[in-house]
Amino acid sequence: MAYRVQGVVVREKNAPATIETVLVPDPGPGEAVVDIITSGVCHTDLHYQQGGINDEFPFLLGHEATGRVAAVGEGVTEVAVGIA
Repeated sequence: MAYRVQGVVVREKNAPATIETVLVPDPGPGEAVVDIITSGVCHTDLHYQQGGINDEFPFLLGHEATGRVAAVGEGVTEVAVGIA
């Protein structure tokens, strides 16, 4: 089952950020899916939007977050579903 989530996306250099639906696949081996409860878009994200970090657009902004584990893939032992 894939997850549909909302995210802040910038698609090209200096373009306005938009809120878009993003499809997150099921976790693979060694991966976990985390339901994000809160996330901040900070000054570092502005550098991504302006092309100051690199130019591999699009970017999904917001890298400081709180959340809860929603699913884990095969072999994941460090976290479990439901852990915040």
